[in-house]
Amino acid sequence: MPESRTFRLQRAMASLILDDEPEDFGAPAERLGLPASDQQAFRDQPEAMDLYRELARLSLVEPLETTFPVLKALLEDAGAWESCVQAFLSARRVRSTHYRDLAPSFLGWLADTGWGQERWPFLLELAHAELLEVLVARFPEGDPAQDLHDEPGPEDVVWFDPGTQVVAYAHAVHRATEAAPVPEARPTHLLAFRDAEGEARVLELTAATAALLVQARTRPLAESAAALGFADPAPALALLRDLREQGAVLGFRSPH
Repeated sequence: MPESRTFRLQRAMASLILDDEPEDFGAPAERLGLPASDQQAFRDQPEAMDLYRELARLSLVEPLETTFPVLKALLEDAGAWESCVQAFLSARRVRSTHYRDLAPSFLGWLADTGWGQERWPFLLELAHAELLEVLVARFPEGDPAQDLHDEPGPEDVVWFDPGTQVVAYAHAVHRATEAAPVPEARPTHLLAFRDAEGEARVLELTAATAALLVQARTRPLAESAAALGFADPAPALALLRDLREQGAVLGFRSPH
């Protein structure tokens, strides 16, 4: 079925917002086969069209600048931030009507296309780390955990807040700043969680601790420690007790 005139008008307006700045505001309408009167209407209002484009693009770009300030600093230093954003907008990857979904869509586009990652091998990890804290803080609250206790035992499993994430990177991207956006290349393991006030926090872990936390979600602590080569679970229990005091772990649950 042919596209309606209304739908083609909507597509023409979307092109004015998402594509490179046109030399001819009527070009999108012409390309979509709209009547000459519609094409002329676009051309007759260049100031209004330009203002609309500027305001609409600002509403799309601001959430990216807010979520990825270190990535923006890195790319601006190289004169590549605007071209990156333009490539993302041109890809038409945003399907949601919610601004909160813009940053995840941008991260997904980076992952799918590999944009900039030949020049900056850490770029995707940097973007992921910047978004991670936002997603952890916004993650929906789960039902209150039942039957948890504060003191870990050998047969217990670890219980986390639903938003808690254990992640691994090849670069220390959590140390990058706007002033120094290029991270050190070294294996990095992080625990991202939200504290009692709902604020996102990040702790750097050893590789062994990260593996223990992943294992101990579903296996008893002593069994998890043994699987990682620790015959004595006492150090692991002490570590988890400390994480519990910091709020990174909600508590521990007995299998019975």
